[in-house]
Amino acid sequence: MFPTYVEHPRNVKFEGQDPDEKIILLLRAHPITNLPWIFFVIVLFFTPFFIPSILIMAGLRLSMFPQTFQIIFLIIDYLLILSILYEGFLYWYFNFTLITNKKVIDVDFSNILYKSVELAPLPKIEEADSTTSGIIGSLFNFGDISIQTAGAKVAIEMKDISRSAIVADIILDLAGKPHDHSKEEHI
Repeated sequence: MFPTYVEHPRNVKFEGQDPDEKIILLLRAHPITNLPWIFFVIVLFFTPFFIPSILIMAGLRLSMFPQTFQIIFLIIDYLLILSILYEGFLYWYFNFTLITNKKVIDVDFSNILYKSVELAPLPKIEEADSTTSGIIGSLFNFGDISIQTAGAKVAIEMKDISRSAIVADIILDLAGKPHDHSKEEHI
C-alpha cells in the first residue's frame, strides 16, 4: 500500500521534472522505523482504561473527579492520539528520495510548514556510502546513505532506507563511478 522501495514507479511526477527525465527509484524510510511513535499511540489509547486502577492504587476513586473533567481528559487524550498519528504518518510519507536518470532528489518534511529539497546531479556525485548498523537494521535490511558531490561536504543524507547497499550501488552506477564495497559498515 505504501511501499518504501519502488523501482520505476508509475504515476509519480515531481516539480521541475524534465520531459526526458525518468524516475528510477522512489525511496522512503523502512516502515519498522515508525514503531516508536506507533507504540506511543497504543499506550495513549489504552491509558484511559488503566486510569481507574491507578487511581484505586493511589487511594482515590474516579467518582471523586467531576464528569466534565473525565470527558475533557478523554477528548484531550484522543485528540493527542490523532495528532501524533497524523504527524507521524505525514513525516514518514513525505520524507522521500527520488533517483532519476539525471539526479538524486531528497525531500525532507520537518513539519506542516517546512520542507527541504536537496538535489545532486548524477555527474557531480563522487561517492555514495551506505551504513547499516544495529540488529534491527541488519534484520530488516535498512540503513543510511551518504552522497558526496564534488565538494568536500556530504550533499545528501538519507536515513533508514530499505536496501541501502543496493541503492548506493545503483546511484554510483548511474553516476558512472565504481562502487567500493569495502567502505560499507555492518555492525
